[in-house]
Amino acid sequence: PGGGATQMLGIEVLRQQYPVLPCILVTQTHQPDDLLRALRAGVSDVLVWPLERAQLTEALTRLEANHTPKTREEARVIAFISSKGGAGSSFIASNVGYTLAAHEHKRVLLIDLNTQFSDTHFLVTNKTPPATLSEVCAQVDRLDDAFLEACLTRVSNGFDVLAGASDPIKAGEIKKEKIEYVLSLVSPIYDFILVDVGQAINPLSIAVLDHSDQICVVVQPTIAFARTGRRLLDILHGLHYPAEKLRILLNRHGKRDELPRNTLEQVFGQKLFHMLPDDAPAVDDSICQGMPIAQHHRHSAMTKALVALADILATARENDRHAPQEKGFSLGKLFTRTKTSSPNIA
Repeated sequence: PGGGATQMLGIEVLRQQYPVLPCILVTQTHQPDDLLRALRAGVSDVLVWPLERAQLTEALTRLEANHTPKTREEARVIAFISSKGGAGSSFIASNVGYTLAAHEHKRVLLIDLNTQFSDTHFLVTNKTPPATLSEVCAQVDRLDDAFLEACLTRVSNGFDVLAGASDPIKAGEIKKEKIEYVLSLVSPIYDFILVDVGQAINPLSIAVLDHSDQICVVVQPTIAFARTGRRLLDILHGLHYPAEKLRILLNRHGKRDELPRNTLEQVFGQKLFHMLPDDAPAVDDSICQGMPIAQHHRHSAMTKALVALADILATARENDRHAPQEKGFSLGKLFTRTKTSSPNIA
């Protein structure tokens, strides 16, 4: 029987490590906070202790009926979160998306989840978005592949953008369960889903971070960014994201007043994942033109760093694909064990 903060923490950690594992919570308590945390962790059913055999059988039957074996490889979800305003997370997310499509021949979707006057799409295209994330979520009941395709901005071959809400009020109308549904719909279609989270830590961004394979924290090599970056990492650790899920991207490397790499790594408590150069002329020009920097300044230092980053991400995905997979969860085996080894469960 579960319940209480300690048990909820255990469930959250278990679900983060094994996201496809079906989970039923058996509890003696009915605390609303515990139930909300259980649902957020992905618990499919909540039962009251002591158990009745019929109650457990019904719950397992529902679980088996709703369990859909994975038939297609799903996208690798990467969230880009800024430690401080002006870090460059939107520029990096949008340009990594273009580079993955153009140089690694991957199918990529960028979702703009920034809640403050989102305009990430304008960093890589001059096209007016046919729809925004808030508009898609408002019509989520009619969302299918054809409707979604009509809502996306096609930046280039293999690279699409789902534009962010046009103002903070509309962004506030986006609900956690709706963004989760959008992610579930697009995941089998793309190789990569990149999410520009912005700076916000709220139920909506946490839902995306929970579904992410990697969380890229974007910082710059200054004292101000070191301070806020450390605080952000503390928050992410407090949300129980494992260290191997967190990646630090250092933007504007090479500034005259920057902190040494070893100092930054001591402050953050982990190695830097990748460094992007201080290439202001090329970056500013590509932003003004509304074009991917790899298209507008092919030989710039920033383009070379982005191509290298895209190669790292693509290689990691290929390694994951060929890594030995754990055997799937079998409800049939659970029924068998219940029947043979625990005859007096109820």
